[in-house]
Amino acid sequence: MEDTLEKFMQASMANQKNTDASIRNLETQVGQLAKQLADQKGSQFSANTQTNHREYCKSITTRSGKVVGEGIGDNPNVEESGVEEEKMRVREKKKRVEKKVEGVRKRVRNTK
Repeated sequence: MEDTLEKFMQASMANQKNTDASIRNLETQVGQLAKQLADQKGSQFSANTQTNHREYCKSITTRSGKVVGEGIGDNPNVEESGVEEEKMRVREKKKRVEKKVEGVRKRVRNTK
């Protein structure tokens, strides 16, 4: 049962990563289409898009001035820490699920 749950969680995480990558690709393609439409002569599409030379954001500055993710491209260990955090969340979720499964098992035993 636990093996099946672990496989399911791994498959779900892989699926989520694939979905995120697909969404980023679609966003890029929509931007390219918008630029093509804006460049066409006589086009009624009035949006003026700017080319993002870096393609992806490396850091974010909040309204309060806090900088999140500064230097991510410079320090590969920062990206690895995100993986470790995700592993920790998965372990915690697995523990919660295991507790629920154990509770169900106890109830099933008590009904027999």
